[in-house]
Amino acid sequence: MVFKKLLASLGLGGVDVDTVLPPHPATAGGHLGGQVNLRAKSDTDIAAINLYLVASGPAGEVELARFPVAGGIHLAAGSQQQVPFSVPLPDYTPFTVLYGQNLPGIRLGVRTEVAVASGSAKGDFDPLGVEAAEAHQRVMDTLGLIGCRFARNELRPGQLSGLPVAAAQAITFWAPVPDGQRPGPHIPQLTFTLIGGNAGLTVLAELAAGPGTPDRYVLSADDITRLSNTEGGWSGEVDRWLVNALVKLNQAPAAGVGAGAFLQQQGHHGHGHAHHGHHNYKYSGYHGKPSMAGALAVGVGGAALGFLGGMMIGDMIGDAFEPDIADAASAAGFEDPGIADAGFEDFGGDFGEF
Repeated sequence: MVFKKLLASLGLGGVDVDTVLPPHPATAGGHLGGQVNLRAKSDTDIAAINLYLVASGPAGEVELARFPVAGGIHLAAGSQQQVPFSVPLPDYTPFTVLYGQNLPGIRLGVRTEVAVASGSAKGDFDPLGVEAAEAHQRVMDTLGLIGCRFARNELRPGQLSGLPVAAAQAITFWAPVPDGQRPGPHIPQLTFTLIGGNAGLTVLAELAAGPGTPDRYVLSADDITRLSNTEGGWSGEVDRWLVNALVKLNQAPAAGVGAGAFLQQQGHHGHGHAHHGHHNYKYSGYHGKPSMAGALAVGVGGAALGFLGGMMIGDMIGDAFEPDIADAASAAGFEDPGIADAGFEDFGGDFGEF
């Protein structure tokens, strides 16, 4: 293989490197522990071992952080050495595990870089699971209580509204189904982009593919504690974000007007046109009891299940969303972009030859 030839040209052909990650998920803002196992086939001097935290999605792979692990290691032929590590995960690390369920859309992992005097090379992608921090869980749990349903999970690379992060996590979901209404294409989608965690959280709230600038909400660590210790604190705060974003439905361009309208099928709405037909949607805010989807979820297993109800209890509430989107996508000759691949590799590390 080309990769092995490259490593051999750097003088690394005599060392096997195996990075082992824990079987249980880590937490954003917490520490990631593990071990790099080295086995020498010939005498080798390793100048440095670095770990790279990376996230991958449809847009490609983004480096989130890098950590120096060790350096100045001499390995005699036939010897073995274990290099344990414990590195801090940034608060802005996307979470891929929510209430024990793997979220589709984003894959996190670690790449191990081994350097010798003649150069360096990175190893394979070792998958990593990261659980939602308490602040993330509070937001997601509140969305489930209100009656929102998970749609997709994405990575948005680059700077966002002046926030110096390599990438931010964008959670898109269906708005609540108001009492007296049925699920259908008139229910809009919203996106919450999350940056940070328990030490401070910034949320950008917007209609999916909506007009204008996202609403920006900044919560300090004290704000997070106050909301968690106040009855109805999180439900009132998150519902305010929803209501403010939904006000912009009236500002949406008319169907058939705007980018991509030429390719839009008559009578259908696509993934990028979430506003079509929303004039029938009315949401008056959360009034202390779950809406239809939320009530079903609470009856099954709590508000935690409610948010992921888009994946788990869709049949119970009449799944009228995806067929409409799939029909429009199929008519245009594309796969449904709103249905993400839910496949994830097991946690752990593959043994790679260096």
